[in-house]
Amino acid sequence: MKKKKSIWKNSSLYFILVLGLLSVFLMLQLILTPILPNKYIIILGIVLLIINALLIILMFNRRINRFNRILGKIIIVVLSIVLCVGNFYFYKGASTLQRIADANIKTNAISVIVKSDADIKDEADLEELSEGAFGILQTQDRDNTDLAIQDINDKLGTTITIREYNSAFDLAQALYDGEVDAMIFNEAFRGIFTDSEEKTEFKDFDTETKVVYQIELESEQVDISKDVDITKQPFNVYISGIDTYGSVAVTARSDVNMVATVDPVNHRILLTSIPRDYYVAQSCQGGQNDKLTHAGIFGVDCSVSAIENLLNIDINYYVRVNFSSVIQMVDALGGITVNSDHAFCSGLSGGHCFVAGENYLNGEEALVFSRDRYHQVGGDRGRGKNQMKVIEAMIHKAISPAIITNYTGIMNAIDGSFQTNMSSGDITKFIQKQLNEMSGWKIYQNSVDGAGGTDWTPANGFYAYVMYPDQASVDRAKTWINQVMNGQEIVQ
Repeated sequence: MKKKKSIWKNSSLYFILVLGLLSVFLMLQLILTPILPNKYIIILGIVLLIINALLIILMFNRRINRFNRILGKIIIVVLSIVLCVGNFYFYKGASTLQRIADANIKTNAISVIVKSDADIKDEADLEELSEGAFGILQTQDRDNTDLAIQDINDKLGTTITIREYNSAFDLAQALYDGEVDAMIFNEAFRGIFTDSEEKTEFKDFDTETKVVYQIELESEQVDISKDVDITKQPFNVYISGIDTYGSVAVTARSDVNMVATVDPVNHRILLTSIPRDYYVAQSCQGGQNDKLTHAGIFGVDCSVSAIENLLNIDINYYVRVNFSSVIQMVDALGGITVNSDHAFCSGLSGGHCFVAGENYLNGEEALVFSRDRYHQVGGDRGRGKNQMKVIEAMIHKAISPAIITNYTGIMNAIDGSFQTNMSSGDITKFIQKQLNEMSGWKIYQNSVDGAGGTDWTPANGFYAYVMYPDQASVDRAKTWINQVMNGQEIVQ
């Protein structure tokens, strides 16, 4: 009598177990992180159940010959590889979205800056400054400055000599004149030197000075979200583009200021661009008027409150991006197509030229296109229009098949590339809704206008160019936003 072979010695069992476990893991991920609509999850679950059942029959039915069993094992291996890839994709997507939602940290980089020809080279030589004087801003960003001073005192084991100045330019001049040996300065204010059209004597500040020590002070972003059901109710998102490369957590000026008003029911998006130099009241500067771009120096919550006050709206969420973000995300999407109103060449980033009409842009080109203002009609207002074109092109590309064909690249690009206070649950619900409906979006663009002038800018500490809001254009923006928020078609 032939002895019956133990099932545990049958290799087919282990092939089936691996396939079954991978199927279970995938279904658990889909259920716990509901990016896919329920109907797709149910269909996929039924398909996997049927496939597993058929392969069990194929592997254990005694009537199946040896050749078909080998074929069955090959099928199981192929399906297991597919499921491994699927599990990886969904795990990566879920973990990336979670990290984005959890990235609520803001970083202030406080530097010790000396003249570029100073003997001191880096942190190791910091002690050589202990006998000299350090210049600081008297009132601006004083909390962070005091923390940096304490850090330097602890590092040197002494109490450094401090001299206070009223403005960043007075402080820089003191460094140039030798009144102080170093300045303690928040990097968020650096752009004041290189971007000033009034104080050109400091246009080469970046090359005429060097950073020899830097302290990064981290703190949690203030929770300013105003949650709604983003799949059923219209909402406003503040889009802030900061003028830096590298980490998006760094506090910096907000050079791009835009409100995206989203109607998820009627699939409408209104982009409202606000010039960086708009002269508006800022709660984080005691209600004083200043350039809108300067609100970003004090935190995204300050920018949000300034825009809410200007447009008389509630901003539900924000998204912060920087130069690196734009490059990475556009490249991950495989490039975008934008229409330029006219041909121009920009000297930014080594120089790029654009033709009138359609331009297919990679990440670097898209950044230059959205940053150039010296070759645009209306200057910063023209730049704002180009920025909206880039965002619209990215939205259209993101809801196209490109997001599937380059899924991992897109996940890598957005991981750490932007900050938002929208929860991972809300983000996944919104993605699920889009995948379920696969609908297109009607996108409108609008810009507020103004007139240039010169006025006191508290963050600078001197009089500078500003743009006074044109109330008629602000009122129009309010009307259009309210129409979208009420589920109405925009009446232009």
